[in-house]
Amino acid sequence: MPEVNLSNEQYFAFRVAVFAMVFDEQGRVLLHKRAGTNFLPGYYDFPSGHVENESFTAATVRELYEESGLTAHENDLELAYLGINVLDQSYINAVYRVQKWQGTPKIMEPHKCSEMGFFELSALPAKLTLGVRLMAAQNFQTRPFGARFVDLADYQKIMNEPFALARNHTQDTNR
Repeated sequence: MPEVNLSNEQYFAFRVAVFAMVFDEQGRVLLHKRAGTNFLPGYYDFPSGHVENESFTAATVRELYEESGLTAHENDLELAYLGINVLDQSYINAVYRVQKWQGTPKIMEPHKCSEMGFFELSALPAKLTLGVRLMAAQNFQTRPFGARFVDLADYQKIMNEPFALARNHTQDTNR
């Protein structure tokens, strides 16, 4: 893990993002194409969002419903990945595998999503977010060790492109 030099007066302030990894009965993964945001528009991602004064699992269930219309229960989630990303902001990212869910996925937030569907693991779109790439690298298996620290250099290696935003999005809540 890269060494981070912090004096006693410096601390990271983390935002927390949660991701819902949903598979259908054929083993395909649910992804949506990001739109209407300056953070990776045109990239495919899991249904996801920020924790808002709630547990990680409650946020995952809420975001899954808000973005896809699918319902699930907190006890049907399994932590699949936990990691830290330090890019333009410091994030704790938690990916949950949704073991049981109900409904038919549909775009619930057209201002944030332009496409949604299930994809074969062997035929994923080329433009995938960091979270999807990290899960694909571990064959979408559950490995919640929390040992991954992604900084700007690591991000660029994983994504094979530079990190860039269309504008300063520190106020952007559509991330």
